Amino acid sequence: MIVYFGAMREFEHDNKESLVQNEINNIGTIGVWFTSDINSAKAYAIGTEKVFEQSDTEFWEDGEPKVIEVERQVMGFIYKAYIHEPQLKIYESNTFDNYELFMNDRDVFCDYFSKKKRKLTWKDHAILLNKEEANMKFRNHLIRQGYEGFLIPNCKQQHGETELGCLFSVDAFHISEIIPVDAI
Repeated sequence: MIVYFGAMREFEHDNKESLVQNEINNIGTIGVWFTSDINSAKAYAIGTEKVFEQSDTEFWEDGEPKVIEVERQVMGFIYKAYIHEPQLKIYESNTFDNYELFMNDRDVFCDYFSKKKRKLTWKDHAILLNKEEANMKFRNHLIRQGYEGFLIPNCKQQHGETELGCLFSVDAFHISEIIPVDAI
């Protein structure tokens, strides 16, 4: 299967920590997100990062420029990769939106905070208190069932519908091409 995944920095396959994807909806730490088309993968390769630089407008009393924190846009890379038919849980339904089905499955592990008194879900746009823990528990829940990731067919994205998937290990990807986002 040919898939595309985006990363904000150039990914070094022998350094798994170097893979940084733009996080969407607090789900970025579940695994490595991939899509069936190159344009949908852009969302994971474009983001911002905080950097420190000398200010051109702010100075200390002695005239030295202050060092300030600035947020810069990052245009990363799209990776065309092959994956060998991993065991994926398929989130597909005739009655629910497929993405909603996935998020509802994950919500079992999430603790949200809001002024509302009822049981909160991802749809309430409440503050997720345990993102890392919830994503880890959700991932481990699927691994215990024998899955290496999951697939959300017909997932609505900015560029239309795509197959959105997530693999729990970057080792499953066999990269064939690296494309700078600027070149697309």
